[in-house]
Amino acid sequence: MKISSKLVVGALGALGAGAAAVAAGATAYALSSPTEPANAKLIEDYDGPREDGTVVSGDGTRLHTRVWGPADGPLAVLIHGWTCNVANFPRQVEHLVARGYRVIGYDQRGHGESEAGAFAFSTGVLADDLHAVLDAHVPDGKQALLVGHSMGAITIMAWAGKYTDEVAAKAHHVVLSSTYARDAVPGFAGATPLAALPRIAPRFTEKLGDAVLGAPVKFRRNRLHTAVIRYTALCGYASYGAVTYTEDMVATCPPDVRGEWGHVLAGLDVTDGLRKLNVPTSVVVGQYDHLTPPSDADVIAGELRVSGHLDRFAVIRDSGHMLPLEQPEKLNALLDSILDGRPVASGAPE
Repeated sequence: MKISSKLVVGALGALGAGAAAVAAGATAYALSSPTEPANAKLIEDYDGPREDGTVVSGDGTRLHTRVWGPADGPLAVLIHGWTCNVANFPRQVEHLVARGYRVIGYDQRGHGESEAGAFAFSTGVLADDLHAVLDAHVPDGKQALLVGHSMGAITIMAWAGKYTDEVAAKAHHVVLSSTYARDAVPGFAGATPLAALPRIAPRFTEKLGDAVLGAPVKFRRNRLHTAVIRYTALCGYASYGAVTYTEDMVATCPPDVRGEWGHVLAGLDVTDGLRKLNVPTSVVVGQYDHLTPPSDADVIAGELRVSGHLDRFAVIRDSGHMLPLEQPEKLNALLDSILDGRPVASGAPE
């Protein structure tokens, strides 16, 4: 069936308008903001005592791990997102260690100090890698709090789908932060001026999203790239420190790794794994998250309501996608409410 010329024109018009709006916003930020604002407060990685090690995944890939806190403390496993690394959660590590927790983190394959492995990236290898880390660091008879941010939360859902029997054995609570289970590109487009594009030209939208997420663009340290990162991954309320910390992590991710994982993220569907999360699960998202907007979180929460495992759903005000860095105190308060068994305000902001 031929595509209507009106649809093509409409799609191109929507694309042009959306691209122009994004470019205008990023350019305005780049030109108007100083290189380093006066009295800027930077974010530093948690510098407490730590143990670095290696876990070997099922296909032989060596994963870099890092552990903080007392050997006999309750367990928490933090799983970072796309283009980030084990340093994704500095204030959460600090907070949980102060509560007496033993905190386990690791670099996703291809990120940080972990090997990329010999096989193609997929949600299956994400599941295998988390399985290997939990097998090494969560002893039989123990359970951990699992916190995943962005691709880290996708990792948890993929693991639940592939290793369903382990979920209740290894985890007492799961936190899915700033993420989605399917339809990444329509969700992202819906939070931008391109909102109409998925309805006008769905196939074109999917191809465009795959091309954008999978582009192995070399990161360059300049004001325009900084502006693009803030405009997409954070929000206007983000501090200079949160922006530069994010920029530093993104800069360490090899362009080919970023691109190959981008292709995976553009077309994945881990809904089956989401439905197999058979422990209390909380969903949290930033109010101004453009990459994985609150509508994506609402879909996840809906699935968990149906299965009966939604514990709480929180939309954090004045935060974009990098919630652990933009609003660390609010995320820590949510974790405290979970660990202490206290209620928390839920639902979207007014």
